Amino acid sequence: MNASTLPQWNWLRVLRLAVGAAFLYEGWRSGSGLAYAIGAFFIVQGVFNMGCPMLGACSAPPTSEPNATRDVTFEEVL
Repeated sequence: MNASTLPQWNWLRVLRLAVGAAFLYEGWRSGSGLAYAIGAFFIVQGVFNMGCPMLGACSAPPTSEPNATRDVTFEEVL
């Protein structure tokens, strides 16, 4: 790893890799295919830095009108 990619690693990415490694170890120890699948899922998320696997499902939708100001007219009522 070079110095330019190291700052892009945050604690959440390292946590995903650790959880993935723990599941892979448990899969190896017990022979569970489900543990292997979950471990591989977390390892892929950690390596590729993907937080949500569903193509932007966790991103907020863009606002339709970015802070546009409108003129307001008032009518005096007696």
